[in-house]
Amino acid sequence: MKQALRTRRPLKPDYGIDKPKALARLFLAGIAALAAGYLLPSHKAGAPVPLLGPTLLALGCLSLGACALMLAWSLRGKFVVRDRMLNLIRWHGNETVLDLGTGRGLLAIGAAKRLKTGMVVGIDAWESERAFATIEDAQRNLELAGFADRVELRNDDPRDIGFVDNSFDVVLSLLFLHTLDTEAARTAACREIARVLRPRGIAAIADVEHCAEYAKALDAAGLKVDKPRTLQTLAWTTLELVVARKI
Repeated sequence: MKQALRTRRPLKPDYGIDKPKALARLFLAGIAALAAGYLLPSHKAGAPVPLLGPTLLALGCLSLGACALMLAWSLRGKFVVRDRMLNLIRWHGNETVLDLGTGRGLLAIGAAKRLKTGMVVGIDAWESERAFATIEDAQRNLELAGFADRVELRNDDPRDIGFVDNSFDVVLSLLFLHTLDTEAARTAACREIARVLRPRGIAAIADVEHCAEYAKALDAAGLKVDKPRTLQTLAWTTLELVVARKI
């Protein structure tokens, strides 16, 4: 009897679930609140605290709803935002691209797919305690996607990027700059973005907060900055996008 041969599907890059520990805590809190709200007698008429049960049930539903939104972002939303950012650029295929906050390589790989002779540099603080991925995670995804020869990964400080002036045609950043603790640090990173961007280059930054601050800092650094635009309908979360160009 012949044994049927099974073909294995090629492995694909794994961009992971964002903030998995926070998601797990939120899910467990939601389940606990629902269980407590259902089991406590306080939801019955005449109970000492008649609103406690309904309140716990409402909190449980809110927690699980937040979990659903976080999952929607990880499984779909961040890909939609990535494509929206990349579609802002008129690609020729020879661009040099800087991705600030590379993580597992979502933006870097997306940009590399649009290149022919160009190059992507991915920068992140992979060794910091706040990092949700390692540089090995990003390198593995590059290899699985087939772009390991087109993307260079570097542990570098966004406040002092190790490249000379006018090095990049495109600078991208998704959900990274807000992780810098102070306004001074974020302003320094924006100055560095302006410094390494080439004339007629474009920078696109999407983040959950501080986007008006980024726009102001990029404008002060000499870039032409569009008014921040809201992306929550695309991302299932509140995101803003700042686009700036070097004249």
